[in-house]
Amino acid sequence: MSVVTEGIDDEEFIGDETEAERQARLETEVVLDQTSQAFVDQIVAKMLVIVDEVSGHPLYGYQRPFAARMIESLIINDGATLTALFSRQSGKSETVANTVAACMIMFPRLAKIFPELMGKYKEGLWVGAFAPVEEQADNLYGRIVARLTSEHALEIMADPEIDDTVHGRGRSISLKRSGSLVRKQTCHPRATIEGRTYHLILIDECQGADEKMVNKSIGPMGASTNATMVFTGTPSYEKGVFFKQIQINKRQATRRGARQNHFDADWKEVSKWNENYARFVKKELLRIGEDSDEFKLSYRLMWLLDKGMFTTGERLDDLGDVSMQAVHAYHKSPVVIGIDPARKQDSTIVTAVWVRWDQPDEYGYFEHRILNWMDLQGMDWEAQYFRIVEFVRNYNVLAVAVDEGGVGDVVISRLKVLLPDIEIVPLGSQRPEQSKRWKHLMELLDRGLLSWPAHAYTRRLKTYKRFRQQMEDLEKKFEGPYVLAAAPNAADAHDDYADSLALACVLTKDYTMPEVEQSNSPFR
Repeated sequence: MSVVTEGIDDEEFIGDETEAERQARLETEVVLDQTSQAFVDQIVAKMLVIVDEVSGHPLYGYQRPFAARMIESLIINDGATLTALFSRQSGKSETVANTVAACMIMFPRLAKIFPELMGKYKEGLWVGAFAPVEEQADNLYGRIVARLTSEHALEIMADPEIDDTVHGRGRSISLKRSGSLVRKQTCHPRATIEGRTYHLILIDECQGADEKMVNKSIGPMGASTNATMVFTGTPSYEKGVFFKQIQINKRQATRRGARQNHFDADWKEVSKWNENYARFVKKELLRIGEDSDEFKLSYRLMWLLDKGMFTTGERLDDLGDVSMQAVHAYHKSPVVIGIDPARKQDSTIVTAVWVRWDQPDEYGYFEHRILNWMDLQGMDWEAQYFRIVEFVRNYNVLAVAVDEGGVGDVVISRLKVLLPDIEIVPLGSQRPEQSKRWKHLMELLDRGLLSWPAHAYTRRLKTYKRFRQQMEDLEKKFEGPYVLAAAPNAADAHDDYADSLALACVLTKDYTMPEVEQSNSPFR
């Protein structure tokens, strides 16, 4: 089997890596050729059959991709950190327990058949089951033990080709002949964690896990084995290691060829597979209310963060127009354009926005629609200028707003020469100017006067994925009377698309409405 650790096209990656980070990524990414991937897929498919046999019932449709990715990560040894955000009592711990039990039984046998691929499990699969407190750790550990000691599992282990038995009790349990074991431990910040070694590290109810404990004490337990880590839980009021890893996994998923490392299933998705679950949650919806904190956290998978987010994923879903594709040229009425020039670790983003000039609402706000984005990443400025001009000339442009901070002054001067017939509007980076445009963007979002292309084809585009992820990441900050927004302080987090959009939209706040023909929206 050929396992290649070559990087894929750097154009698809967010260009904020240091050379050391880039080199580390290239050396650790696991990319399989087509034949090898097909072979791994066959093993995963057969393992899923064993998972169903061990549990006594098949996994639901929303559980199966998560279980498959766990198995695949262990097989190809990519050391992935997986996250699963499932609604309460939807079977996330059950999925993990069933999958782990099946792998503990089968992997030592597969290691003998495929020593090059799975040889590190020849002495067993070693699993650490963690949770913030002892009682929560008992829940996950108890489920794994229950699966291993179930009638179905014992029947499988009684097969002459396997011939294994369960041994141990208390904090750990093992399979006597293969050497597989699972041990429960807590990740409470005051706990003293022994220096164990694991192939698979599980952290249940991860929203309550201590970040320092996870990163400093638990993570290194998988260093010598390149362990796979699995974080499961539900949303909470605070950002922690679980939330941050989810955002990392979502951002990485926007890269071409990346494997899916985050999985989620809200109550509506779970209800498609379980009628009893649907009935119960609907009764809870009536009892405590759809907009109650408890329902949002437990069933709608909404993070109620203390710092506050600029918008929510649910709101972004509502505002995206699934019937609209990106519009690459438009001259029927004036549009506005925002340009956020690249700084050292960012991309230059250009956003074209259509405005319904002839129908302001009672407060003077216009309907806005994003027509298209252009992402100029890893390109020198001389080339960027002409790409920007080419993009702008595809539209009937009223004005172009440019952030004059950083290299903005130079960009503005150059564009005034290259686009003499279009007004180039410099917008400051001081807090009052930024607050004005962020407040205006918030108003448009709140009033439902902003939308964008979200057709199935458009959703596959790199520009759409980055726009959506950056809007979902965007944090709202209050500094005195000013409302600001910025990307979180995390790897791969950016706010270039949001900045570019805010720059374009603020042009309509105080701008004199141009003379335009009254017509129906061409995007309806």
